[in-house]
Amino acid sequence: MPTLLNASSAAWSSTPDNNWRAVPGLTLSFTTANAGPAAVSWTLSVPPNGAIVTRLLIDGVVQQGTQQVVGNTVYASTSGTYYTTLAAGPHMVVLMLRTPMSFQYDPTADWQASRLQVMAFDQ
Repeated sequence: MPTLLNASSAAWSSTPDNNWRAVPGLTLSFTTANAGPAAVSWTLSVPPNGAIVTRLLIDGVVQQGTQQVVGNTVYASTSGTYYTTLAAGPHMVVLMLRTPMSFQYDPTADWQASRLQVMAFDQ
């Protein structure tokens, strides 16, 4: 059986400085027993009234090809899946965000969502 991990966000406010930072609540730290394949998936739906850019970090390294930009929209959503192989040992997976916009993320709104999931085949 694979190891399954999930994270989601509580309410948070954006920092409108266009610098990369972790999406609050969307960091997963875990240890794999053995080396093996892993699937990482994410979604982030927010009301920026402008632009957001997201990307995935694994063990502090940007995973090229995971960058997504949504711009000049009232509502923005990014999502993706990334497949990789993880060595045995500790790992950290983080969804990063940058935006020049000020907004509030509200997980109780029926159209806002955040989720980071890892499925590691390490057993």
